[in-house]
Amino acid sequence: MNRNLSILAALVIGFVSAAPAGADDDDTRQLQSYVLTDLEGAEHSLREHRGEVIVVNFWASWCAPCLKELPILDSWHAEWAGRGARVAAISVDSNSKKARRFVDKAELGLDVYHDGPDGLARQLDLPFLPCTYVLDQSGDVVLISGGSSEEELDRIQRTVETLLSSSSAATLTTTSTDGDAR
Repeated sequence: MNRNLSILAALVIGFVSAAPAGADDDDTRQLQSYVLTDLEGAEHSLREHRGEVIVVNFWASWCAPCLKELPILDSWHAEWAGRGARVAAISVDSNSKKARRFVDKAELGLDVYHDGPDGLARQLDLPFLPCTYVLDQSGDVVLISGGSSEEELDRIQRTVETLLSSSSAATLTTTSTDGDAR
């Protein structure tokens, strides 16, 4: 009996920790459809990248942990290029010039948008900053992470790598080199 309870407890704990705390269908819809403005003034939507894993990071130039993790996220963005994942960094600074200054100084190559404190971050009611959402290839929120600790960054990276691996494995097992389904 105790063994069965232990197994059930482990399953419940595993399920709860895998579920994105606070994520709901409304978050997913808002993230996919919200119009973001890049630092050059062009408008974009995360929906443009459907089929890719997207790491959406909310940050500000005055947030020390944010500034610490952005170069790491930038290196992941470069590493994942062509593999089906990207990083979208959304500045919640009041002034886009502050965001631009940091991006230029750090020579970031990831996708950077400026939205200010009253835009998407307010709609999502972000619980912390930095705040990172991971969207799977369907655009669904699969992880919400707060802070820039090594543990949280590892969690984000593992989640993306798992999504990329499962996507690659599914492609390999369903299609042969001659295009026939298996």
